[in-house]
Amino acid sequence: MTQSDVDDLYRRLTAEAGSGGYHLNPDVGLTRELVKGLLANEERYGYQACPCRLSSGMKEEDLDIICPCYYRDADVSDYGACY
Repeated sequence: MTQSDVDDLYRRLTAEAGSGGYHLNPDVGLTRELVKGLLANEERYGYQACPCRLSSGMKEEDLDIICPCYYRDADVSDYGACY
């Protein structure tokens, strides 16, 4: 993973979040670390499993935690944000 990969995914996620009515965490440092986690999981498992959840490494079992994960809306509703 290169810095360019992180920058590209960060920009793409920012645009996708905005088009869906969401915003990325304003703590850019934290958000970029999470982006690195998504990229690391993609390299490791072949898909972008949410870095704040434990992945089994089997996509069929992890469909609920592929970013944006199934738990996002409940977390936003309950806590005002997902991790």
